Amino acid sequence: MRWIFVDKIIEMDPGKSAVAVRNFSRSELFFLDHFPGFPLVPGVLQIEMIAQLGGKCVMAGHPGIMPVLGSVKSAKFYHKIVPGDQAVIKVEITVRTSFTMAQGRIEVDGNRVSAAEVILAHLPAPEDLIRKKMAGDGFGDWLQAGGHGSDPVV
Repeated sequence: MRWIFVDKIIEMDPGKSAVAVRNFSRSELFFLDHFPGFPLVPGVLQIEMIAQLGGKCVMAGHPGIMPVLGSVKSAKFYHKIVPGDQAVIKVEITVRTSFTMAQGRIEVDGNRVSAAEVILAHLPAPEDLIRKKMAGDGFGDWLQAGGHGSDPVV
């Protein structure tokens, strides 16, 4: 199973904010067990969507940083996400020296379904990733979360 929960970034102000989408089809494996006969996107995956988009926003503005989820300060779930929904993920970040605060929300059909505030810890980015970014070689594809679609991301 791949743990990529951002299909396409549609807007980005590197190091500040981003908007992305994630489409959920009935074939998602987690729908088999969460819950049988009443499939829902797990809340923990919604938090992960916000953290992943926040991380991509950090890396776009600060190529030497590789952000990882450090903690979840808060999370609220207002409505369900079901098979067939397109989730729009919105995140605003504040980059500090050793961590980033990311505030995000997820909407379906213009309605807020969840919100979370997470802290992303900073690790040094691997040298090969920094070289690719500086050379303009493949970093955009990497940011695009597994190559879903063919449009450039940033």
